[in-house]
Amino acid sequence: MADILGYSGKGMISRLENDSAEMSYDKLMLLLSRFSEDFEGETIEALAPTTDSPVIKTANLVIKTIGFEQLDDVLSLKVAPYQRDFVAENALAIAEAYAAEREGGKTQCFVAYHKNAPVGFASIALGSIGAKGEKEWMRNSYCLWRIMVDMDYQGRGFGKELFKAMIGWCATKPLGEAETIYTSCDETNAKAVALYQGLGFETTGEKIDGEIVLKRDLPGGQVNE
Repeated sequence: MADILGYSGKGMISRLENDSAEMSYDKLMLLLSRFSEDFEGETIEALAPTTDSPVIKTANLVIKTIGFEQLDDVLSLKVAPYQRDFVAENALAIAEAYAAEREGGKTQCFVAYHKNAPVGFASIALGSIGAKGEKEWMRNSYCLWRIMVDMDYQGRGFGKELFKAMIGWCATKPLGEAETIYTSCDETNAKAVALYQGLGFETTGEKIDGEIVLKRDLPGGQVNE
């Protein structure tokens, strides 16, 4: 990845490996175009909606699947400085989703709006996400891979609302059949752990990429927890 983006310094390469490097719009487009070159006939429309309805509406959010028109909105979202160790840059998250798709996984990325302002991002996967320590059962489950709320909109319940919407979306099995959904987070991120457990997730005792894994059964319909 560093070679594709033209980075040579050890510091920047280390930040890329640790998901802490910021990636500009131009760099993201370069990365996506290079991935597409490796698969003749494939284009970056791989991130197009996979269902007939690309919009999910909740009480306070309008959640859209990400296409070219939404990229600027997604890249404008930022977390607070103290949260950067817990959350990868959205540009990198989208690139990872695209790479997972090219490796045979199934993914979908979303941006959430409140009163037409972008407030959050989420990505979902079914299949391998290439994580260190990944188990076979994880490849047969939905994964809430990334989720974040912009620092200017935190503390207003949008994170929980977006999370519940994503669980509900997965419950419709849009990417394929599965009975469970899992996510992961840094074990020191107490707020995230509490949120996940409040929505029915339980720790599994396993780790991927150094993060603890939590999972729950997919509900039969809307998540009301």
